[in-house]
Amino acid sequence: MVKLEENQYVRDGHVHAHLDIACTYNETHTIELVGHEFIIYPNVFNPTVFPLSDHVIKMWLHLIHLIKPESVLEIGSGAGYLAILAALNGANRVTATDITHDAIENIEANIEKYNLGDRMQAVYGSVFEPFDKNNRFDVIFWDIPFCHIDKPMEELSALERTVFNPGYILFEAYLKGAHQHLTDTGRVFMAFSNMMGHPEKILELINKYDWRLEVVVNPEHVTSNIESMHDNNVDMEIYELIKL
Repeated sequence: MVKLEENQYVRDGHVHAHLDIACTYNETHTIELVGHEFIIYPNVFNPTVFPLSDHVIKMWLHLIHLIKPESVLEIGSGAGYLAILAALNGANRVTATDITHDAIENIEANIEKYNLGDRMQAVYGSVFEPFDKNNRFDVIFWDIPFCHIDKPMEELSALERTVFNPGYILFEAYLKGAHQHLTDTGRVFMAFSNMMGHPEKILELINKYDWRLEVVVNPEHVTSNIESMHDNNVDMEIYELIKL
């Protein structure tokens, strides 16, 4: 069994530095992403603060245009911008979940902003807990929190939970339940950074639950040069999880 330890980004304080910046946004504000405005509440993940978010958004749009799903489930949606973008780019039924009430209210505010209430909903709950076997989707996606921290989940703040996943327990829940909520042609995806995350733990868990990984979205091998992370090229890719 792979025992997770905090990596250099956590140990050296780089992740917490971005969280500290996020904490300074103590009022509701508006940001612009790929030509669209989104409302961001305090204590909800702010993509402008975290350096990989721009790449996730571009890769997500690439994926939606590639697959053209009718229905989409996004786990851990935060302010809901990825789910909103799916709806604005052709998905007819979109569900966005999160584990904080602030995030759910934030998603609902953005749904109202774009007048998408007839085909979008925000659902409170952790991973697949809110759903029964009749809830099935063409695409299930999670930009998973991939930073391990040596701290129990219950001691993490709402903002910390957007980036930290102690022991990868949430990812394990994703692997356990995803296949039960797919349509006949449904597909499961996740965004992940091998450099900032723990790929050895990912591989252990996908083998445990009989999945395999395949890179599906990495347009032009998208990387980002981040000064605040020692000028390392930080990789980010979207993977498909394929059930064996």
